[in-house]
Amino acid sequence: MEDNPIGLTPPTIGLAKPASKLAILARMKREYPDHPLPAALAAVVRDGRLALVQRDKEAPPRRWGLPGGLIEPGESPAQAAVRELREETGLAAEGGSVIDSFDMIARDESGRVRSHYLILVVRCRWLAGDGAAASDAAAFGWFDRAGVAALGHVHDALPRLADHLLGASP
Repeated sequence: MEDNPIGLTPPTIGLAKPASKLAILARMKREYPDHPLPAALAAVVRDGRLALVQRDKEAPPRRWGLPGGLIEPGESPAQAAVRELREETGLAAEGGSVIDSFDMIARDESGRVRSHYLILVVRCRWLAGDGAAASDAAAFGWFDRAGVAALGHVHDALPRLADHLLGASP
């Protein structure tokens, strides 16, 4: 009884097992969420060029942006960025620090929040691989600053992030 001063017996049956990461992610509603969903983007520069993908899940015309996705329970932003980068491009990288953050909020016709992502941009150091579209990516490429500026459809934050990572627009 010394370890249990009030004499309560902890329940031993009927306890739910801890939810798996996939089960937790399945409960995180992407449309009309109860709270912002945390996401990480991988910012990888190699030889003066930035690794970019077009999201496969996005309706055409697909926009170019940094590889990334939702942060899974138990992951740091750097771990999530490295995992998403590997899944979407096959690149191996080392996760570094968060260099930027922004919200991506979409509203429906009535003004209700349809989606809300809190996005953390993680600087990653390239380790290996040339990169190719995989997993959720429809296309992959390495772009210098002029190449980023010439892309027709990009995510809103990409020009600002490219300026930060590659230098100001020509």
